[in-house]
Amino acid sequence: MIQELVWISTGVTAAWSTYWIHTRFRVNPVMASSLVTLAFALGVSSLGHSQEWVEQIPYAAIGGSFIGMSTKKTMKGLETVLLASLIFGVIFTRSSHFFEGFGGALGISACIAVLTAVTWRKFAKRTRYRLRRALSRSEK
Repeated sequence: MIQELVWISTGVTAAWSTYWIHTRFRVNPVMASSLVTLAFALGVSSLGHSQEWVEQIPYAAIGGSFIGMSTKKTMKGLETVLLASLIFGVIFTRSSHFFEGFGGALGISACIAVLTAVTWRKFAKRTRYRLRRALSRSEK
């Protein structure tokens, strides 16, 4: 359980950090992803590998940083980045074995997470609009 929370929080931190570096400092998204991934990899290597699950932390960071590479136009705020990285964390912890043998498993997981978060954001926005419209009609 603790390892899953560490993996999810690693993905969230990596996604947010990459997105922040990419959008705030206008750094190339690939460079921002590389910097964040390198920081996590060096941090884990300095800890040593006392337990096997610790070796998975850089992979969670890589997948999270893929989410952070998205543009402002796609993500439209840190809430969407947070939602996508949480979805990625669940995919990473629950079904990473499903993607074994596939090249780009972290990228596929990140893509699924981003598409789900963006779709959810659009669905929520349209639902709020329709509810407001229905409420304004009922008040008349």
